[in-house]
Amino acid sequence: MSDFQIANKITGGNEGGYSFDKNDRGLETFAGVSRRFWPNWHGWSMIDAYKRAHGLTNIDSLLKDSLMRQYIDDFYKQNFWDVNKLDQINDQQIANTTYDMGVNAGTGIAAKMLQSAAKVTIDGIIGSGTLAAVNKGNPKAIYDSINEQRIAYYTHLATKPGQAQFLKSWLSRIKPYKQS
Repeated sequence: MSDFQIANKITGGNEGGYSFDKNDRGLETFAGVSRRFWPNWHGWSMIDAYKRAHGLTNIDSLLKDSLMRQYIDDFYKQNFWDVNKLDQINDQQIANTTYDMGVNAGTGIAAKMLQSAAKVTIDGIIGSGTLAAVNKGNPKAIYDSINEQRIAYYTHLATKPGQAQFLKSWLSRIKPYKQS
């Protein structure tokens, strides 16, 4: 079974610290959590208190705060890992890339890519049929298919106004499959 902490460490490295980019659909983000899409996340109260006391100076230091780390990890596990039942996938690399795609583009899109790669009915909800097909399938072939779909998705997304600047970063999230 796959391990959330392994996937979260990889994806967390992609998400970074504090950002406020008018071209980013999420606008203000911290550790990849968008205030626009997740306004009730517990971490925002800590960030707002920090900004009142210190402004934006060294705000990324909050990434080292143990309570903030707990807020971040709990948020990602609940909203992206558990939703797609990724702990039930046998291949860690398939779980990693599905998780990363879910964080970056939404759990439904990630689920559909996994279902397409596993050649099962595509409904955007990972259930027992999807999990069985993934766990019985060829891990490298499934992983490679998901990442081919990711490349196509990101390339298309980059054609939208203001999004081309993010393409290199999105594509850098895609890693080759490592044979065990």
